[in-house]
Amino acid sequence: MYPGEYVPAGHNTLSSLRDELRSDLTAQSLKEAWMRVSGGMYFKSIDDYYASVDGLDQEQLGEIVSALLPDLRKYEAQALVTKVLESLSKPADSPSRQLSRTITADAVGLDNAPGHYTNFLEWMGRMTETKAFKTEHALFEFSRRKFNREDVRVMFENYNLMSKATLEADSSDSYSHFYAVLHDFSRKVAGEDTRHQIGVRIDPAEVDPETGIAVGHGRADGQKYMFTALIRENRDHNGSVTLLGKPLSVAFDDKSWLMEMVLMPFDEAKLDFRDFDVNLISEGKAMPSFANEIAAFACRMAVANAITKLLPLARIPLKKAGLLSVDRRREPGQFPGFVDGKKNKRKFAKR
Repeated sequence: MYPGEYVPAGHNTLSSLRDELRSDLTAQSLKEAWMRVSGGMYFKSIDDYYASVDGLDQEQLGEIVSALLPDLRKYEAQALVTKVLESLSKPADSPSRQLSRTITADAVGLDNAPGHYTNFLEWMGRMTETKAFKTEHALFEFSRRKFNREDVRVMFENYNLMSKATLEADSSDSYSHFYAVLHDFSRKVAGEDTRHQIGVRIDPAEVDPETGIAVGHGRADGQKYMFTALIRENRDHNGSVTLLGKPLSVAFDDKSWLMEMVLMPFDEAKLDFRDFDVNLISEGKAMPSFANEIAAFACRMAVANAITKLLPLARIPLKKAGLLSVDRRREPGQFPGFVDGKKNKRKFAKR
């Protein structure tokens, strides 16, 4: 049995293994049994073992074994004892013993059998070198948004460099094209390449010592939408988020996707918004309604900035998620395929 092997339903793996091992007395099974019996007491040589147990010598052990196993003659029992002790004794400076000092079997989630975790580590080491594992790992980290704009640009180039024939050939196993596209990214998340680790700036907290209030600013569309978020901790776990003193549902006309935009910084920073009181104040030109995406974006940026002032370490996930970055263009640019520049796609005429 190895991890990931298919086992038919109703197949009792353990019992079948037990049948196989019933007549199989190997050095490995001896070591495992000794590990269970002795709790991990090792000895370098047979003499060390006899020195560690008082009043037992080879003859006495042989007599005990021949009494337990009447089929064996005395000299056979002594030979069996010697053979078992030989297979159990091992030098203290062997690589696996050195490893067992540095890593416990518990950390790897295995039993204490001596040979197991060395085999496991070697097996894992080989597995992580495979193309499949690197691709899976890259996909996993990509889905957790561990990428930046440069990574996406490189992936796009990798994809465009592939010819149609290559793409079809690689897509036949539904795997290799991922590897070709994510190759640089997989090297990055494997930790071999440190150029991406620019890091995120962390400023000291800016909190009013008397009131415990932190202030964050957010703006969008020039001078039109300018918001200031006042945030403070709420230890009663009944915090609220208000805009100009009104609950978000009123301010955003019950548009849930806009309210979620404003609460998004809390999700990204793994915080519960009920642990904070937030009030958003509008400083821009007076608008009849804030129930639109641009205003919600400005509110979101104000809340994110306020959170970073209150909890400086939260700047890392918020910056990685792009909630502290602004698009400084006054109006959306012209994009092919969009009617009004940004949002409404052209209808596709069926012809």
